[in-house]
Amino acid sequence: MDAPSTKESIQPTIDALNAAWNRGDGEAFAAQCTADVDFINLLGMHVKGRAAVTGLHETIFKGPFAGSTLEFSIEHVRVVSNDAVVAIVPGDLEIPSGPVKGHLKTVATALFVREGSEWHVASFQNTKREATEPNFTRVMVETVSEKQP
Repeated sequence: MDAPSTKESIQPTIDALNAAWNRGDGEAFAAQCTADVDFINLLGMHVKGRAAVTGLHETIFKGPFAGSTLEFSIEHVRVVSNDAVVAIVPGDLEIPSGPVKGHLKTVATALFVREGSEWHVASFQNTKREATEPNFTRVMVETVSEKQP
């Protein structure tokens, strides 16, 4: 399996994640994950399993991310085996109102595993993407030094 065909094969899962998020449907979002998924959100919270992913997303869809839209894309794929793919998945999140209103860029590392004829997310680690300009070192130094006492 090569990277271009693998990218195409996991795209329906990415599309389903986007559609579920944009409908505010935590259960449909979690349905794209394995039953025992490890999911780490933007704040570093780790939850395990579909039910926990559903609960986490239903909470944020009714709260700070209500009405938000998300567009995940695929930046890079690495084939681990015929049934496992690691992907770098950037996200553009638009939050229309509330305490976290605005535009947020993220990047996730996702492990996709094949279950039957479909790909599901077995592990997902999301990170806020701070370094979005050419001088990544300057951004890193500024970001880290802001957090120091």
